[in-house]
Amino acid sequence: MPLLPSSVSAPVRFYTSLLVTGGVFAVLDAGSCVLRHTLPDGPGRRRMARRWLCAMARLAVGYLHRAGILDCDMTELAAIAQRPNLVLVANHPSRLDCLLLASALPHMVCVTKASIWERGVLGSTLRTAGYVRHDTLLRIIGPASQALQENCQLLLFPEGTRSRAGAEPGPIQPGFAAIAQRTRADVQVVLIETPSPYLSQGWSFLKRPPLPMRYRIKLGPGFSAPKRDEASGRALIEAVENRLRSSLQGREDLDHS
Repeated sequence: MPLLPSSVSAPVRFYTSLLVTGGVFAVLDAGSCVLRHTLPDGPGRRRMARRWLCAMARLAVGYLHRAGILDCDMTELAAIAQRPNLVLVANHPSRLDCLLLASALPHMVCVTKASIWERGVLGSTLRTAGYVRHDTLLRIIGPASQALQENCQLLLFPEGTRSRAGAEPGPIQPGFAAIAQRTRADVQVVLIETPSPYLSQGWSFLKRPPLPMRYRIKLGPGFSAPKRDEASGRALIEAVENRLRSSLQGREDLDHS
């Protein structure tokens, strides 16, 4: 059932959604603060923080659906929601990507841009949940291995930054393959398809996009843990890059649906 009558204008619904989502993030940070001050640092606290983050992400995404802001099909993610020790590799069309994936994957941790990970607000929640600060590969390997040892799913956006609306994914960075080789983790490609330009590279947080924003998140191919040799790593990188580039066609199909 819609939260707002159809007679409510798109601008009112959109800017109201920004306020509501901001309130959800404030509650998320408050709950994470409680966890930090009541539980000792360790796997148990990180696990509870991830569950809390997932619950709040689901609340935010559910509101956006019911307010007519978002139309997102993530049903395929149910097949991997409980799979442990998995490296997830996704394209990155929007800042909403991590929120959407976190709402569907309760055991996910993400390699997160340093500027976000270090923030006092939201960044503290991500640190409490065991999210990994984006850094050099040598510095990522340790926290990434720890997350996978705790039966998490490690999400990486190998483009390194968001795409521009309608543009092909940029060249991918090879770090995900090295992590999979080092940790002996399987790799799963996740394809995020959207024609919406909202929060793509260069799009302002306050600039209203066409509504509803349509997303479809699908599972691409999965790969067994690659062998620890250069040829296996290179083959994995090429296969993933080719599949991520094909996601542009899915965006165009969604735009005309």
